[in-house]
Amino acid sequence: MIKTRRLWVNEIISISTIAYDGYNLETSLKEISQLGSRYVELDAIEGLSEHIELQHLEDSAFEKRIGAMMRRFHLSSIAFSAHMDLSKEETVPLFEKKMRFAKSLDVKIINTFSGPLERIDTFYKNIKSIDKLAKSMGLIVALETHGDIISDRSSLRVIEKINSENVRINYDFVNSFHSTRGKINLEKDFESMLKYIVHLHLKDTRLEKDTWHFTQIGKGIIDYREIFRILKKIPEKIPMSIELPLRLEMKEDRVPKKTKPPLEIEEINKIVGASLSYVRRLGNLSDC
Repeated sequence: MIKTRRLWVNEIISISTIAYDGYNLETSLKEISQLGSRYVELDAIEGLSEHIELQHLEDSAFEKRIGAMMRRFHLSSIAFSAHMDLSKEETVPLFEKKMRFAKSLDVKIINTFSGPLERIDTFYKNIKSIDKLAKSMGLIVALETHGDIISDRSSLRVIEKINSENVRINYDFVNSFHSTRGKINLEKDFESMLKYIVHLHLKDTRLEKDTWHFTQIGKGIIDYREIFRILKKIPEKIPMSIELPLRLEMKEDRVPKKTKPPLEIEEINKIVGASLSYVRRLGNLSDC
């Protein structure tokens, strides 16, 4: 078994820019800062939300502008949403660009999907190269629970086979719920994977008629009170991000699709701010 280390001693709650999909990056950072957050998770999520676009990844002037904006709004980042399919043949060069971009912002964790099980052999080949890059850059690649190669506790065999402290898990509670169509004990599954979890995505979901919507944390079906009871039992503090893809919804197939126009900025702030307050209350946190 691998001995897992933790790098952070303080609670860190980031806000993902995905909540502000449809608004530019500067607006997103400004609003997140005004909500009282000190941490942001920038998004470059393939096909869903890309405040950081492909052409930005090797644009040194753009990197400097982002750095200046983050300093102006008193924000920093520990995690970067760089989600893409790691099981495709052409993956490694593009993901390396995302890793180098993350490194330029002093990010420590780079979150991503893994890919479908039918391409697991290509995934293993790619992750070997990505792991070497992560070691050289001092990054941790956090594979998100997504209902693919990484889904629930059964996926631990994948992490153990990779056998690297630089490849770990980003546990996403709503993803785990939907990928199993609710047939999972989230609390037990989460607890069984804690050894390898380095980051959390917090979001919530509820069913209205025949459509699943993403909603304010605490207003959906995820029992975060129980999740935080588990977190309070462990000495290590796991950084987490409030990730609210408010423009997405799902039908019975549980495939997220962007069907909604951007909400008004005031409505986004209301939902994100209330979610941040709720999470802070659960953790008895005030300065995050």
